[in-house]
Amino acid sequence: MRGDFYNILIFSKKASTIRRYRFSRLLARLICFVIPICFIFLGYFSFDYVRMRQEVLELNRLREETQLQRSQIRFFCEKIGEVEKKIAGMREFDRRLRILANLEGPEGKTRQFLGVGGPSPEYIRETLLLQRNEEELVQQMRHDLERLNGEAAAEGDSLRNLEGLLQNKRVQLANTPSIWPARGWLTSGFGYRISPFTGLRQRHEGIDISNRIGTPIIAPAEGLVTNMGREWGFGKILVISHGFGFTTRYAHLSRINVKIGKKVKRGQKIAEIGNTGRSTGPHLHYEVMVNGVPVNPMKYILN
Repeated sequence: MRGDFYNILIFSKKASTIRRYRFSRLLARLICFVIPICFIFLGYFSFDYVRMRQEVLELNRLREETQLQRSQIRFFCEKIGEVEKKIAGMREFDRRLRILANLEGPEGKTRQFLGVGGPSPEYIRETLLLQRNEEELVQQMRHDLERLNGEAAAEGDSLRNLEGLLQNKRVQLANTPSIWPARGWLTSGFGYRISPFTGLRQRHEGIDISNRIGTPIIAPAEGLVTNMGREWGFGKILVISHGFGFTTRYAHLSRINVKIGKKVKRGQKIAEIGNTGRSTGPHLHYEVMVNGVPVNPMKYILN
């Protein structure tokens, strides 16, 4: 070292040359100061890079989990909606069976229906799902599950009660019209309508089921054939008495497959759709009477 400078000499074994490097003391100090700092910053940034990469991976994992949870929440929302519809269907079937068998509902029990007194639970869940409010949505789903659990228990009690009552009415039910008498399209309902012949308003005491000539007609319940023949306006007709006040009547037939006095069973072929009498096309005119009074046949169709 001379003065304020450092000298570095490098000797070569193969040659007699000497390489000489000279730098100031200030530069040496700067190098001794800067290099450690560079290593420190390099270590810090390397650690920070690794940490940030781990955080990015963790964030991506959390995003995937969040997406999966949202998909699962949507799936369970749809399942809850399906259960609600099934319970509503069971409730409606319970109600129609009780009407069919002339049975009252369970005493002292108030039947609750979905959507009464405000927006339906399904609408609330769908709104929260669109708003991505998972916390309130989960709370709503928990509330809906508790409600459905109570409704399912109540419906189970009602159906068990109904089963006991139906056991005592088995014979009556076997003789109560409860299925479609023929396949086809419902072209005219029960009640007042405009006559296709006169253009005037008149009472239609049955329903019309349209299909091709020769389409089978089946008995909607067990019964006894009491009348058959021709009648003005209705063409070929057939009447079956089912007992317990029930009578069914079939008109515009092309063919009758049973005879007066013959017993028939539910589902047995009794006639074929035709176009006899006053008719705008092939169809079955089907009537249900209770104690001689025409009633809406749709109340006695369960399938």
